Amino acid sequence: MPKSDKLSSGGVKLLQEPQLAQFATVMADGAPQITPVWVDVEADGSHILINTAEGRLKTKNTSRNPDVAVSVVDAQNPWRYAVVRGKVVEHVHEGADDHIDRMAQKYLGQEKYPFRRPDEQRVILRIRPHHVLEQGVE
Repeated sequence: MPKSDKLSSGGVKLLQEPQLAQFATVMADGAPQITPVWVDVEADGSHILINTAEGRLKTKNTSRNPDVAVSVVDAQNPWRYAVVRGKVVEHVHEGADDHIDRMAQKYLGQEKYPFRRPDEQRVILRIRPHHVLEQGVE
């Protein structure tokens, strides 16, 4: 099980597939908070992208404490996975609406994200890994 500070090409491929991720943040009292999320990745494996809405626990928690973890397990093969610890280095608003539409295409096969609320402001959490553990992602 190779460890790195960046996803391998096989890890990138796993995250480019429509696999659900588990996203862990830290609550104000230090307790872990975990949520299933859609996940995206920069092509070179240097950053993981999570799209959410302003005001949710994910944005509140990562604004206060940027330490996070992301786990992606292949739904068809549980021995193929990537586990990442890292930091949210940026909250990106520009392009976040288009990004969630691309995620809807990836995960739902729909052109537009169907769950958007009228007053919702989307944001991409850009995560820089500092510890990557992968298995079966050759």
